[in-house]
Amino acid sequence: MDESDRKILDLIRDNARMSFSEIGSAVGISRVSVKKRMTAMEEAGIIKGYHTVIDEEKIRKGIRYTIDIEAIPEEYAEVVKTLLRDRELEEIYSTTGACRIHCIGRSVNSSTMESHVNYLFNHTKGIRKIGWHILMSDLKAERGDGDGTDKENARGI
Repeated sequence: MDESDRKILDLIRDNARMSFSEIGSAVGISRVSVKKRMTAMEEAGIIKGYHTVIDEEKIRKGIRYTIDIEAIPEEYAEVVKTLLRDRELEEIYSTTGACRIHCIGRSVNSSTMESHVNYLFNHTKGIRKIGWHILMSDLKAERGDGDGTDKENARGI
């Protein structure tokens, strides 16, 4: 990887929708060279994908919140199945710790959020402990799974 590759990465980090021609002009190389370099960086796993960051707050109403769950070890799999079916939960993560799960959900308001969390706790067999917090604002949000398994390459390369 040389200085031109680093410049390409800096440019697409800020705007992955730049054309090869625009990148080439900014770096001082041809668009064909940009395409070859980017393809090589994709094949080497340096560029793992391209994604679009959407401000969900602008298109979906309501509040976002986190739920932290500690499951009973023998019931962990069933708790996960229940959470996966829950339409109010947008993201579900397995985390470090004894059978811990972190979720991000969205509700119309704090009252429905609290009802939802209480319902989960009272009606999901296997939840030992549950806590939740309302998310106030995104201080930094970089979306994408980062593991190279993006469902679609948003750039179309």
